[in-house]
Amino acid sequence: MTSGHRPWRRVLALCSVQLLVALEFSIATVALPGIGEEFRASAQGLQWVLSGYALAYGSLLLCAGRYADVLGPRRLLLWGLGAFTLASLAAAGAPGLGPLVALRIVQGAAAAFATPAALALITSLPAPRDRALALGWWGAGASLGFACGAVLGGVITEALGWPAIFGACAVLAGATLLMVARWVPEHRAGGGAGRPDPASALLLGGCVVAVTAALSPDAVPGGWDTPLILAAGTVCALALRARTRGRRGSADPLVPPGLLARPPVRLANLAGAWAPAAGGSMVFFVTVLMQGPLGWSQSATGLMLLPDAAAAALGARAAGPLHARLGAVRAYGCGLTAVAAGMAVLALTPLGPAAWVFVVVGSCLTGFGLVLVGVVSAVAAAAALRPDEHGVSGGLLVTTQQSGVACGLAVLLLAGGLAPGDALSPTGLRLSLLGGAVLALAGCLVLPLAARAGRARKPGRDGREEAALRTG
Repeated sequence: MTSGHRPWRRVLALCSVQLLVALEFSIATVALPGIGEEFRASAQGLQWVLSGYALAYGSLLLCAGRYADVLGPRRLLLWGLGAFTLASLAAAGAPGLGPLVALRIVQGAAAAFATPAALALITSLPAPRDRALALGWWGAGASLGFACGAVLGGVITEALGWPAIFGACAVLAGATLLMVARWVPEHRAGGGAGRPDPASALLLGGCVVAVTAALSPDAVPGGWDTPLILAAGTVCALALRARTRGRRGSADPLVPPGLLARPPVRLANLAGAWAPAAGGSMVFFVTVLMQGPLGWSQSATGLMLLPDAAAAALGARAAGPLHARLGAVRAYGCGLTAVAAGMAVLALTPLGPAAWVFVVVGSCLTGFGLVLVGVVSAVAAAAALRPDEHGVSGGLLVTTQQSGVACGLAVLLLAGGLAPGDALSPTGLRLSLLGGAVLALAGCLVLPLAARAGRARKPGRDGREEAALRTG
C-alpha cells in the first residue's frame, strides 16, 4: 500500500535512486587497487570496471526514458532496482575480472532504466512547492552519493575487502526498492510518446564502446583486435545513420530531427562531453596515486575525496549566476580552466608529506569545474528546447557526459603509457593528469570556435525555429 498523502516519503525513496547511482560509481573507484591486485589486472582492464558501468548507463538513457513514458515510470523503476540489486549481489562473488566487468555493465543498464523513471515520478508531484524541493534534493543526491561512496568505499574495503562494497550496494538497492514499492504510488503510463527504439540506442552504444575499446588494446586478456573493433564501430555508425534517416518521418525517433542542429544544444553537448573527457577520470587517477605511490589506506583515500564533493556543490551553485552574467561560452571557459588547473596541480603532487594539499586543491578545482560545465550545459540547452523535448535533451546530455568520461579515460591512459614502465607508475600518472589539463585547455579554444561557427551558419529553417523558440 502506497502513501501518496505523504510526499516526503515519496521524495526520500526517489532521491535515494540518484544517491545509489552516484554512490555505486565512487564506491567502486576506491576499491580499484584491491580489485587489480586480486585479479592481476592491467590499467586498461581496471578501466573497464568503471567504463563498463558508465557506458551502459549513458548508452541506454534515451531509450529508457521512452520506455518510462510507455510502460509507466513506477513499473520501470521497480524493474531497474530489482536488476541492480541482483547484479550487485552477483558482483560480490565475481570469480574474475571479465565476469565483474559484465556485471558492472548490467548494473549500469539497470541504473539507466531506473534514473529517468525516478525523475519522471518526481516531476509528477502535484504541488509546485513539493516539486521544487524534491528537485533540489534530487540534484544534491549526486554529490551526497559521491561523497558517501568515497568514504564508505575506503572503510568497507579496508575492513572487509572489495567484494563487501558490492554487497553494501545490494543492501542499499534492496532498501530503495522496498521504499519505492511501499511509498511511491502508481503512475499512469503516458502512452502517447511513441514506441521505444532500443535498436538505435544499442547502435549508439556500440559506436562508443568500439571507440573506447580501440583505444584500450589491453582491456581484456588476449587483447582486442583493434582493426576488427574499429570495423564493428564503423558498421554500427553506418547502421545508426541509416536507421536515423529512415525514421525521420516517424513519430518516435531516438532523437527528434533537428535537435542537434540548434547551435545552443549542439554546443551544450560538445561542452558536456569535453569537460568529462578532460577531468571526469580524475578520481580514477587520484585513487591510484593515493593508494599506490603515496601508500595511503583506503580510508584515507575516501576522506581525501570528501572536499571534492563540497567543491562540486559550489560549482552547481555558481553555474546559474555565471551563465547569466557571462553567457554559456565564457561560463564553459571558466569551468574548463578550473579543470585544467586542477589536473595540473594533481600532476605536480609530490611524493611526500605535502601531497595531501595538492590532492585536495587539485581535486576540488577539477570537481568544481566539471559540475559548473555540466550545469551550464543543461541550462543553455534548455533555453533552445520546446516543452516536449526536455526529457530527450536531458538523456542526450547525460549520454554525452558518460561517453566523454569513458573515452577520455582511455585517451589519458594512452598518454600515461608513454612513460617508461607502467601507465600507473608515478611518471605515467603525471602524464595522464597533464594530458587532462591540456585537453581542458584545448576545449577553451575549441568551444568558442564552435560557437562562432554556429552563429555564422546561414539562417534557414532551423534559424527560423530558433527565433520562434526565443520569442515563444
